[in-house]
Order: sequence, then C-alpha cells, then structure tokens
Amino acid sequence: MKICCFGDIHYYGLRRDLEKFTRNVENLCLDSNIIVIVGDISSSGKLEHVEEVLSTVKEIVNPTPLLVIPGNHDIYLSEHERASDISSLLKLSMFNELVERLGCIALMKRPFILRDTAFVGSMGWYDYSFAPEWLGLSIDDFRDKSFGLYTWADRDYVKLPFSDEEFTLYLLNKFEEDIKRIYDKVDKIVVVMHHIPFRKLVEYKLRPEWDYFSTFMGSENFGYMIKKYGDKVKLVVYGHSHNGVNTGICREVDSIKTCNCASPIPLVIEI
Repeated sequence: MKICCFGDIHYYGLRRDLEKFTRNVENLCLDSNIIVIVGDISSSGKLEHVEEVLSTVKEIVNPTPLLVIPGNHDIYLSEHERASDISSLLKLSMFNELVERLGCIALMKRPFILRDTAFVGSMGWYDYSFAPEWLGLSIDDFRDKSFGLYTWADRDYVKLPFSDEEFTLYLLNKFEEDIKRIYDKVDKIVVVMHHIPFRKLVEYKLRPEWDYFSTFMGSENFGYMIKKYGDKVKLVVYGHSHNGVNTGICREVDSIKTCNCASPIPLVIEI
C-alpha cells in the first residue's frame, strides 16, 4: 500500500501558496492508495482556510480517500471566537464536521479501514512528559508556556475547559477506544497524529530557548499506548515538528516505523 502524507501547511489565505502546494500534491500523490494530512492545515484556525485547502486537494486526488486530522493551529480561536466563549474543544468538533462535510475522512471521529489496514488518528497533545529535566524548571514554569522573550502561541489562542494533562488524557482515551474498535478486524494499523508520540523523536539541542519549547511537541503517553498495540501498529506518521528539524524522514522506534510528515511537500511511504 502506498500512502501519501503531508501536513503543517499553515495556510493563511495566500492563493499562490496554495497553488504551489497543490502542484506538489499533483506531482507526488496521484498514484497513492490513500492520502493523509497530519494537521495544521491553517495558520490561525480559520475554518474557511481549512475548507479552501481541503476542497482543492479533494478535487485533485478524488476518488482516493483523503484522511484528515487537525493540528494545534486548527483549533486556534480568533478574537471574536474568544469573546463569544467558544472553546477550542468546540473548534475541534467544528473542524471534524467540516472535514466530513467536504467528503473527506475525519480520523478523530472514527477509524478508517482499507483492505487489511486500519488508520487510527488523533491530534494528540502535550502533558509535559517531554519537558527537559536538565533545565531544572518546575511544571508551573512549563505551564506558563513562555521562556525569555518567546511565548508558545497555544497559550494565547487555545482555550480549553481543562488542563493540558487532562486534554491529553481525554484524547488518549478516545484513541485507545478507536484502536479497540478495529483491532480484531485488521492485520495492520497505521497511526496518524499531529503531535509526536515518542520522546526519542524529539530533537533536543541543549539550548535552553530550544529545549524549553520541545516540551510542547507531544506526549510519551501516546507512545506507551502505541507500543501497547505494537504487534499490529506498523507505521506512525506525525507532523508538528518542522522549524529547525529535518522533515520527510522515517525512523524506527522499538521496531515501529515512524515518519515525520510535517511539510507541505508530500512524503510517499509504502507499507
């Protein structure tokens, strides 16, 4: 099976960027069996930008199944949304409803099965399990999401009704439910995520201003869950990690193939 995977498009409405991106999709993805987008379709969470990208990609790759998960940017709230008491949890639901309305497959709503392979997806999140101990900071220092002159944008644009740790657990429970739902029906499982599920995949550089923000790359608990079902999980694709990091590469973690698809230039993977 040939999978075409990409993400972290961060589209903000500039048409020439969309045209450049979709030329890559046209050149690289059309002979694939399935297309996967690993989140951060939009830059600022505007659903009209998500719709523009997905509608364009869908038209190019149809009838090949187009599987989609959101990234943290896709649940960002505008000033108007924050003033209207819309939460990012509701924005997540709105994103998934839009994906389905456009004829794509919202993996966070339900798994997708193609022949003997199931695709199970989650945006994932962070619970501070990737926090670098060498910085000697407290958990509250990381919860502040600010280091020196820099701030992790989730602090300002993501509004949740619970803590990051609780949100991670909420998503993790749904993720395991989805795996259990398809486990006995297939021979292979492909995990699709936005955030990183294994600490081994996080690139630390022993620079405080870099390693501090590596905390927000994902959660080791998703890694534990994936390894729990590792007899059938044959591939993990993820996004989120791109600035200053090599993308479009695959590595093995505990005999599981993992691929960084955090680029608008598609990566074609065979399993």
